[in-house]
Amino acid sequence: MRLLALSLLACLAAVNASAQADPLAPARGTGDDKAFAKLRGVSFFFIDVTTSDTRPEDADLRADIRDMLELELRRANITPKDFSGATPETATPLLTIDVRLDRGLGRYNADVVLSVRDNAVISRNKEAVLAQSYASSKRAMGTSDNTLGREVKTRSRELILEIIEGLKRVK
Repeated sequence: MRLLALSLLACLAAVNASAQADPLAPARGTGDDKAFAKLRGVSFFFIDVTTSDTRPEDADLRADIRDMLELELRRANITPKDFSGATPETATPLLTIDVRLDRGLGRYNADVVLSVRDNAVISRNKEAVLAQSYASSKRAMGTSDNTLGREVKTRSRELILEIIEGLKRVK
């Protein structure tokens, strides 16, 4: 009976670890530089933070994440710029943190997705269009709205630090 309980605990720990793994992030040492090569030469970003919910508390979360992003970018000598949603074509490269919240009865989960969109030229019509040049995501889980908010901020910081490290490697 004890052996069964221990094996269930080990299985639960393994499932939890795999659930927190990031399926969109590139594996370490196998193409990281290729993912960041598209961002070579970037010295500034327009910043946008979005959430799937429009609650007043989420506005505070967006502001906190935006402030943290600006601070980390400034520390890395990358200029953050304010994003005006009216014309996304002129606001490139656009760094977006998208927080997809899943709150419900006992559920406090969120997917934090960092993406960079930039102008790209399509060979068949030579027009500049917005294209996603980088994307990475992490999962945040909490036991309440407060802990979920802290986890979302932590995952956002991890994602921005990853992109800053990647930019340093390709320079």
